Amino acid sequence: MSDFERFGKYLILDHLVDGGMAKICRARYLGEQANKIVAIKMVQAQFSKDPSFVQMFEDELKVTFGLLHPNIAQMYDYGMVQDQLYTAMEYVDGANLKQYLDRLKAKNFVFPVEISTYITSQVCQALHYAHTFTDKLTGKPFNIVHRDISPHNIMLTYDGAVKVIDFGIAKADSNSEATQAGTIKGKLSYLAPEYLDGLELDHRYDQFAVGITLWELLCSRKLFQASNDLAVLKQIQACKVPAPSSINPNVPKELDQIVLKALAKDRNQRFENMDKFNRALVKFLYSNYPDFNATDLGYFANQLFKEEITKDKEKFVEYGKIDIKPYIDDISKGTGEGQSTSSANSSVDEATSTRKIELDLGFEKKSHTVNVGEELQLDNGTKSNARIKTTAARASSGATSRQTVARQRPRSVEGGRTETTTRVRKRRAESSGKSTVRRKVSSQGQKKSEGKGSQPIVKIVACMALAGFIYTNQSLVLETLGLSSSSKVEQNRNVANDDLESIKKEVTTQGSVRFSNLDSGMRIYINNQLVQTQGIKAQVPLNKSFNVAVRKKGYKKFQFDKQFSLTAEQPSLNLVIPDLEKENVGLLSTSQNFTSGSKLILEVDGERIERDLPFNNMRIPAGEYEGTIANPLLGTERKILFEIKENKRLFLE
Repeated sequence: MSDFERFGKYLILDHLVDGGMAKICRARYLGEQANKIVAIKMVQAQFSKDPSFVQMFEDELKVTFGLLHPNIAQMYDYGMVQDQLYTAMEYVDGANLKQYLDRLKAKNFVFPVEISTYITSQVCQALHYAHTFTDKLTGKPFNIVHRDISPHNIMLTYDGAVKVIDFGIAKADSNSEATQAGTIKGKLSYLAPEYLDGLELDHRYDQFAVGITLWELLCSRKLFQASNDLAVLKQIQACKVPAPSSINPNVPKELDQIVLKALAKDRNQRFENMDKFNRALVKFLYSNYPDFNATDLGYFANQLFKEEITKDKEKFVEYGKIDIKPYIDDISKGTGEGQSTSSANSSVDEATSTRKIELDLGFEKKSHTVNVGEELQLDNGTKSNARIKTTAARASSGATSRQTVARQRPRSVEGGRTETTTRVRKRRAESSGKSTVRRKVSSQGQKKSEGKGSQPIVKIVACMALAGFIYTNQSLVLETLGLSSSSKVEQNRNVANDDLESIKKEVTTQGSVRFSNLDSGMRIYINNQLVQTQGIKAQVPLNKSFNVAVRKKGYKKFQFDKQFSLTAEQPSLNLVIPDLEKENVGLLSTSQNFTSGSKLILEVDGERIERDLPFNNMRIPAGEYEGTIANPLLGTERKILFEIKENKRLFLE
């Protein structure tokens, strides 16, 4: 057995967080779903014996065990092992928002407005579900309030999913614990003013914390921060929140209004519930960023945490090589849980030993692939179908280990139906007393072949004889027909050589450029022409200079700052695409008054764009443009000048 620690029915892989009261580890479930990775929260032994802590632990279970939502990390299991309380929950393969903020700050970047809005929208959906969650067995609402929403407790998977975690101090009607006077629940910088006023908390408390989180995503700094805790509490009490656009000019005024409404000091002035908050965010998102897609968050995460994702993949491959059988056997000896796993493994082994073989029964000369031991339905042209089992024929050398099925040639033909000497067996059934049946060519079939069916055979044999004569006497036949066999062969040989030379020429005149960091959304332009890449490579002609540019929707065009040229001695080139810079864009719309057939023609970053009129919300990089409104049907053209401002909408008439 290796050095990994077994914790009950889980194999501890590594530690994620080591806290004072509990530690969180990555673990592999030891059972029928042995490939399942979970996160285990293991409470320290001294706290596991503390009655008040155990009560709080049970309260968390009551709140979270029934929650099932795509934006909430699911809890799978709980219990006690080695005097330690534990919960096993969904492993979220990603990073929390605090880690995202820290990484962006280190790179002097700010969260994109549209991604910040989308993340907050997903959090709103998770919390609205929790706030309105009802016990299905009693019909009573839980009235859950998370009470600890902050960037720390919002996870983003590397695939682009948003998960709210840690309902550990959530308030609910099912809680038995009363909050002690002077005890602060939650992180100081994310408290709402009503908490300091001693008011009963409801869903609007979580809304305020979500509003703070959105503000911090947009502004890349903490909202309430000071040199000491008392000063922070005074800031919360005053609740003077600057508009995000006053710090980040990329934030539109409409989003300012949404954020400030969620952060109203008077909770009655906030959104009625998290669903209303979410609706306002979604409306803003798709009216200002109509091309945004949820997958954009995944691309963003992969760019920001590229190294971590690569290392994690390598680490999980190593974890996948762990021999877990000794650990499962260990569980079996102690608790008797290994029996079902053992039977499962035996069934897997049996399935794995199944081999695929080719079976040619002569029907229309098609090859059929079947598994040894599987039942095969045969239709031999009669009214009854024989349900049989394929059996492997022994090789002529007598080796019994190699399984194969001998292909049989057709012996007689009647009405397009072929009979074969393939031997088939019905299922062995000693208990049923059924005898083995072998299909043979019937004597009746032989008689038919001698009679009426013999005429086609004669014709076939005659044709084959004629073909054989022509093949063996090609020169004589060609001379009889006035053709020279030698010239014909030479002509064919010349054509083949010409084709080969042209292929060689094409290969020797083409080089290739390989692109690192190329993703599916990128387009490659060589000498200002869009080229189709094959995987991460593009073909270019040898001995000709060329330039390379990269485009991606929503990002500025990137142009490599030098000319390249490939030769026969150096026919390949590797280029690394850097992180593309986010594009500052605005929206362009036109009126409905343009005549049929009109179109707008303009050049954006060296690329000619033609768009039929009218249209709405066309995304264009901020800048000044000279375009043409043309109507080929009428033969009219007129020049127009216009300016696109960042995050603004321009209307052309």
